Amino acid sequence: MIQKLLSIDKAWLIAINNFANTSPHWERLFKLFGIYLIYAVPLMLVLLWFWSSQAKKVALKATLAGLFSWMVLANILGRIINRPRPFENNDIHELVFHRPTYSFPSDHAAFLFAVAFSLYLSGFKKLGLVVFIGAILIVTARVGVGFHFPSDIIAGAILGILVAWIVWLLDRPLNYIYNFIIIFAKRLKWSTKKIRA
Repeated sequence: MIQKLLSIDKAWLIAINNFANTSPHWERLFKLFGIYLIYAVPLMLVLLWFWSSQAKKVALKATLAGLFSWMVLANILGRIINRPRPFENNDIHELVFHRPTYSFPSDHAAFLFAVAFSLYLSGFKKLGLVVFIGAILIVTARVGVGFHFPSDIIAGAILGILVAWIVWLLDRPLNYIYNFIIIFAKRLKWSTKKIRA
């Protein structure tokens, strides 16, 4: 059963990677989505912070869910499992150089899906849907450029969704932390204005 799943995983990886290599146009598009599109998400979170008072908390929740799933859980699991990246052991065309680190789970998928579902659960459903669509494009492109197996993406997505749900469940106790950060940011802004005056 496990061998069959691994062979399906590899077959999907090869199919997406081969498609990414069919033309220079697709290759550029996969590179753009797989490497650079993710930088739009932190920018969106910063813009959300400045949108309104309610949006500040939503931005903090999404950032907390994204960073915890990426920098803590995905990092720990990746070091324990230590699955090599596809381009290390397979007939995969690496479109962009990536240093050989762990592949499973995808920390990009964990971050993106945590942010998308955190936004959705916080009531910003349209924005959450936009980030979700962006996440699908980014993680598919990361398979295409040879950075991840599809199972890495699925595991990262599940991890991100789970963390977003836990952050949503812990909303009341975490609210104290959100309020502290917002008050601290306001005081910092106020003291900076006072110094300038």
